[in-house]
Amino acid sequence: MTEKTHILEIYDLDDNEPNPITLEGLFIVRGPESSQYYILKPCEPLQMDGRTINSLAIRPHYDGDPIANAIESICTVGIALPGEAVNFQEGGTYGFNDFVFWKVGKITHAHH
Repeated sequence: MTEKTHILEIYDLDDNEPNPITLEGLFIVRGPESSQYYILKPCEPLQMDGRTINSLAIRPHYDGDPIANAIESICTVGIALPGEAVNFQEGGTYGFNDFVFWKVGKITHAHH
């Protein structure tokens, strides 16, 4: 998959948290119940809830929306942080405990 740059607006963040954030899209992984997550890495160092965030996992927020909507267009997404000691790998399959469901937001393409 070719890297894509995205802007992620995170809903209901405190005013002192960075928002929106710019991320590089990396790859898709499989999650629980045959779900798919798009893995992104922050373009700048990111601290959220007192921890360093090296990657985020997103999926379309609305049931039935394909993962391509989150990658290719504007899409409301569920945002998960990696679970404790989880390092997402391309092609990997992960379970419920590997994702810490966190926020909802909107993803769009960054314009260069």
